[in-house]
Amino acid sequence: MANKKISQLIGLGANEDVSGFFLIPVGAGTSTGPYVTKQITTTELAEFAFTGDGEGFPATRISGLNKDVYFDNHDNWQDASNTDVASFPFLQVRKSDGLLVTGSGVAFDSTTTPWNYNATSNINMQGNDINNLDDVTFFGSASKITSTAATDDLLIEAGRDLILSGARYVDINSTALDVTDTPFSGNVTITGGDLEIDPSKKLVVNEIAVNGSIGDKASLSLQGAMDITPVSNITNATAVNWSLSNIQYEIINQNTTITFNTVANGQTLTMYVANNSNAAKTATFASGNAVVWGGEYDSGPPAIAAAKTNLYTFIRINTGIFASAVTGYEYY
Repeated sequence: MANKKISQLIGLGANEDVSGFFLIPVGAGTSTGPYVTKQITTTELAEFAFTGDGEGFPATRISGLNKDVYFDNHDNWQDASNTDVASFPFLQVRKSDGLLVTGSGVAFDSTTTPWNYNATSNINMQGNDINNLDDVTFFGSASKITSTAATDDLLIEAGRDLILSGARYVDINSTALDVTDTPFSGNVTITGGDLEIDPSKKLVVNEIAVNGSIGDKASLSLQGAMDITPVSNITNATAVNWSLSNIQYEIINQNTTITFNTVANGQTLTMYVANNSNAAKTATFASGNAVVWGGEYDSGPPAIAAAKTNLYTFIRINTGIFASAVTGYEYY
């Protein structure tokens, strides 16, 4: 076919489309010529424009132009395309203006609700908030953070240990701290304040040790009553364990030697011994520490009259246990 000027060509008809079989004339040759006219299809032209042929202009360098890229047919896009760029990953076309933009860069399963996904890389929130959060579970463990819909409680559950660490303080601000089902394990140190118990409640302990040092002696101040539960020993018992209680009692019907066990230095023991026989009996007290009596009892502890009770007080000081007695109570 003879060459024609562009002005001599007729336009496309109403029913004619540009397709892969539509031919376009191009000049082909080396950079210095000579050139010959050859044909190229629209598909080949599109492939060259967007991919190059090794020497052409590849589409991967299109950003080097520092130009915006538009897809001007966005008015015809289906409503299924999403307008929330931040919620969808990688390279996208923004529906509002046809600009080529990048998304969050986080991959997710497109068959599920967006943001319910497995992240392929770290997520940097860059100062933004996470709103309306449901559950957070941690990889490879039973640990989780969850909101209980029925009570609107926030549950933080660790698979093993839950560690709260602060450079200065861990500030817990609430009306109360409920540890009913969680006992404290190990030592508890309180600095910079007092340990205050609700006056209507009790501090229940097994043992209280008050330690002091030179210039800072320990003291235990009590305002109110101190109740000590007395301990009863069996009739004619031959031993008293001071660690059981500071107040004890016993009944005898024969002369009985009572041995003291586990006596602590500084401890005071008050006890009565009742004689329920019809003749006077004597309770004698022995210990690894000497039990010593005052001048009124030079020959040892006083006898207990028949059907009477004696009240004794013993105080361990240094290596001695100092004893005193009040005799003749009408009580047994």
